[in-house]
This record gives sequence, C-alpha cells and structure tokens, in this order.
Amino acid sequence: MKTFYTIILLVTTTFPLFAMEDKTIHVEGNMSANRSWMDYTSSQELNLKKLLELLSRSATGEQVIKEAQYKASRTGLTLSDVIRVGESSLTDTTLVRKFSPHSPEHVIYESRSIVYINKSLAWDDALLDLAHELTHYVYRESFNPYSDSFNAKDFIKGTIEGNGGEVQAFLTECRVLRELFSKTIQSRSNCQKIEDASGQLSFKKAVELFYHVGSYYDGFNKQLVKRDIASSFSDLKEEKINFISSAYGVPYPIAALMEYDLVVSKVCENDKKRLAYMQQGPKRGPASASDGQEKFIQNYSARCGQK
Repeated sequence: MKTFYTIILLVTTTFPLFAMEDKTIHVEGNMSANRSWMDYTSSQELNLKKLLELLSRSATGEQVIKEAQYKASRTGLTLSDVIRVGESSLTDTTLVRKFSPHSPEHVIYESRSIVYINKSLAWDDALLDLAHELTHYVYRESFNPYSDSFNAKDFIKGTIEGNGGEVQAFLTECRVLRELFSKTIQSRSNCQKIEDASGQLSFKKAVELFYHVGSYYDGFNKQLVKRDIASSFSDLKEEKINFISSAYGVPYPIAALMEYDLVVSKVCENDKKRLAYMQQGPKRGPASASDGQEKFIQNYSARCGQK
C-alpha cells in the first residue's frame, strides 16, 4: 500500500471586482436592491437557488450556468457543491500535489475550485458577481505553479486577459446587465466605457481599462523592467484607475504580480519539503529517477534562489 504526502497550494484565482463608481440596480418584487440577497429566506441553499434562477433568465447567464453544471458533473459534483456563501465574492482554486516519500520525484496533481458569493451584497450585485465568478470557474485555464514554464508575465496576462480572466468575466457581467436590466440602470455601470462605436461590448477596450494603473505606474513599471517583461505590457498606462482588486486594494496588474509572488513563495516552501524527502531517500536508484531528482534540484535553485 502506497503512502502519499499531500501538499496543498491554495490559489485565489480571481480578485473581487470593485468598480470605481457606484452602481445601483433595482431587482424585481420584494427583493429590494437595498437588502442583502441572504435576507430572502433563512436558508442559504434556497437563496443560492433563487440567485441561480434569476441569473438563468439571462441568455448569457443560462449558458454559463449550463457550462458550470457540466464542469461540476465531470467530477461527480453539482452546483450546490461548488457555489457557497462567503465574506467576499471570489473563486478559489486548490492545487493538491501528492507524492510518495519512496519516490518523491513522481508527483500527482489535482485541482478543484469553489465559487464564493459575498453574503452582504444586494440582489443585483450578487447576481452580477455570480455571473462573474462562474465565468472564472468555467473558462479559466488551470495553471501549474510547479511547472518550469510558470512565469510572472503569463500569470499577469492570464489573470487579466486570458480565457476566464477578469476581462472575460467583466464582459459576462455586462451582457447579463444588458439582458436583465433597463438602459437607465445600465448607464450607471462601467460597462458603457467598453462599448465600441456601434455600441457593442469591446474586449480590447476592456483590456485597456484594466491596465490603467494611475499613480502606481512608475513603481509597477520598475518591477516589470526588473523582471525583463515590461515590453510585454504595452497597454499599461498612467491613466485613471477603473478597477481595483479588493483582495489587495490595488489595480489588477499589480494585484496579479503580488499574487504571483505569493504563489511562488508557497511553491518554494513546498519544494523545500519535497527536496528534504529526496535527500533522505536512498542514494542509489534507477538512472531515470536520478535524472529527475537532478532536474528538480536545478529548477528549485533557479526558482527559489537556493543552492
């Protein structure tokens, strides 16, 4: 019987989105926009079901719900298993790495995601947050921070403009807003800022807005130059901030880099443990195992600055 040691890396794959301007949206009936969506009944389960039912009235919402149901079902889960009530709206992905102490060079990776919706939000905001977070859950491409190819440039770009990233999630929000709410209500959101000349939502314009970092520009650009990746961020501008991450309280590009550094720090901590198992193991073994250990040590030294 094999014994596996499990090392868990918790990655917050989205940062709750705060628009830099107020948005007030009225929701039907006795679901006052001034009341928390959790005040509807005393049951979290019933409130979540009602939120999903409201979202499904939007064609965009209905589609993302179906996709989320399908993804959950592939691992034997339902939406009730993957959507929960939380202190803030976010999608958490847990990467579980398992290895045997007898052959720590052989690793098994598993990942799973949970969507949380802020319990304090009014119905309108909770509805839009659900659309936003389900977009992350369904479409966000998984990444392996232990991979040799894991790097800051791709992480920042993936977080903001990649599949299931912040831009796509915001576009989903805007589509749901258009499909469920009046023109007057829509005018109070940031969605108008990403419309093209024909009034269509523009992915390109949204990307540009997310890279407006205001007074953070100089400091952040220095960080990019230091890492030799500044040329990859031509959209970065010292213009008015439109969106910030509530998790870090800074614009998204800066928040993504902070998250990347946090993930790498955790990876190095975990790899140090794995290295200890390797060094405690048998000195002799198959050539392939020795090669694997040597490659791991080289990668660990390069990533974590250890000899």
